[in-house]
Amino acid sequence: MMPVLPSTLLLLTLWSGTEAEAPSSKPEPPSKSRQGLNSEDDTWLQPVSEDVWKTSELAYDLSLPDTIYGELKVRYGDMTVARDTMVMPTATSEAPEVSLKGAINCMPPFALVMVDPDVPSREQPTERSRVHWMVLNANSTERLHEGEEAVPYSGPSPPEGTGPHRYVFLAYCQSGKWVSSDDIAPKRRNKFELGDFAANLNAGNAFGGTFFYAENANQYGRNL
Repeated sequence: MMPVLPSTLLLLTLWSGTEAEAPSSKPEPPSKSRQGLNSEDDTWLQPVSEDVWKTSELAYDLSLPDTIYGELKVRYGDMTVARDTMVMPTATSEAPEVSLKGAINCMPPFALVMVDPDVPSREQPTERSRVHWMVLNANSTERLHEGEEAVPYSGPSPPEGTGPHRYVFLAYCQSGKWVSSDDIAPKRRNKFELGDFAANLNAGNAFGGTFFYAENANQYGRNL
């Protein structure tokens, strides 16, 4: 019987008898169900009623799609704002926390903007729109408020006698690119154009949004 050399034993020990599986070059899809897949942008989002953006006339007034595919969660302190409801201006004096309900297959960074299209009033919006807040270069859809504050937060303060104003939050992908606030932030708050803002970001349509109503505090009290 031929003796087994030590070098042969070493080779037999190292060889497993199977080949290592080559890593897949294609990433696995997100584990989240695709039931919420509603848009061409490959989004996985909590379903949102299409009618709300049309019945509020925001789709027309802001040249938005008939629906925004994702809903944003806006939280002022302990109060989470329900979409399409009336809120007291005094409850919204400090900047809120904003997150996306769901997920989106879009790489950070992200942009967040808050506007009032009803300036000075919904009946005569000659200064449409007023930008109340702009955050750029946010790293997470769970913390859209944490980024570079290009336009400092200014809470709702509708003038007396102008009726309820609509306050709209919209979130956008920045196409994977960081942007400079000097290039994106407007020189003034009024007559802010959402279309130009999205074009400057190369963002397309907003992937998430929500809105609420607020009226002058004195007028609000009389209308209760």
